Amino acid sequence: MYFLLDKRSGTYNLELTYLLDNQQNYLLNNYKMSMLAGKGFGSVSRTAFVTQPIPQLGGIREGSNLKEIRRRIKSVKSIQKITKTMKMIASSRLREAQNRMTAARPFYYSATHISENDPIESRKKLLIVPVCTDRGLCGGLNSSVVKQTKIMTKERQSEGDDVSIICVGDKGGQGLARDLGSKVLWSAGGTGKKPLNFTGASLIADRMLEYDYDSVTLIYNHFNSVISNTTMSKDLNNYKAVTEKLEKYADYEFEDDQTSFHVRDLLEFQLGSTLYEASAENSAAELGSRMSAMDGATKNATEMIKKLNVTYNRGRQAAITTELTEIISGAAAVE
Repeated sequence: MYFLLDKRSGTYNLELTYLLDNQQNYLLNNYKMSMLAGKGFGSVSRTAFVTQPIPQLGGIREGSNLKEIRRRIKSVKSIQKITKTMKMIASSRLREAQNRMTAARPFYYSATHISENDPIESRKKLLIVPVCTDRGLCGGLNSSVVKQTKIMTKERQSEGDDVSIICVGDKGGQGLARDLGSKVLWSAGGTGKKPLNFTGASLIADRMLEYDYDSVTLIYNHFNSVISNTTMSKDLNNYKAVTEKLEKYADYEFEDDQTSFHVRDLLEFQLGSTLYEASAENSAAELGSRMSAMDGATKNATEMIKKLNVTYNRGRQAAITTELTEIISGAAAVE
């Protein structure tokens, strides 16, 4: 390690050059020290080499590293604002979704009370309806429904059954596109922008009745609390299987003696009511899961900002200490 001393018009210019351990990069720092003429090295020749060990400097390109850390802190703070806002929006919409879900439950129970004990005897043609969301950022809500749909489809196919899928919510079709894309008949989206009402559920149910199937299975998330959801499935008979055993409805009175016609209408109404109740449950579960997920993301962003601030302060202090060390070392070499 060498200092190059050059006396020029009463001013000493100290140039410090050192080679790094990897012998690939070098750092050149120029320092100017103003000294009185004739003081210190006045008797030294025009150019002199003085061997003097100096301490190794800590950290290369501290300025660029600190700039990158500041940029990252700013980026994380922006994400933190977004997650906090999404949590507040989900929290404000959750109460409305819970009220809609509470109102849909007795409506569903009354519609399915008559045929709830009918056994499903045939499953050769099964129609699976996974109820998902249109948007993500809600934890594992959609992945649990997609996973359950894949498991059920593989089980039924191994038994030789014909399985078809109709998705409610865009995320369901996207999750099944790779493995079971050929089994998906169509997907009903747009439920995230506006909650699915009974009219929309009835339109979906009417189109589902156009297909020939023995039974239909709805897979959705049951809302337990803000932090707890349960993936459930509900099985419903096709109207053909029910109308073959009308003696089960002998205790009920029907107008015009058209029992099969009224039973079919009842089952269509039951399908729409079940779909509407499942959508209301899944909507409340979506908002609860999004609220929890965004709360966790906000906390993680806060912890990351704290760690980045500590790293930034350490780097800044290291840069200041390095500069002071270099100045003191240079001054000691000159004296």
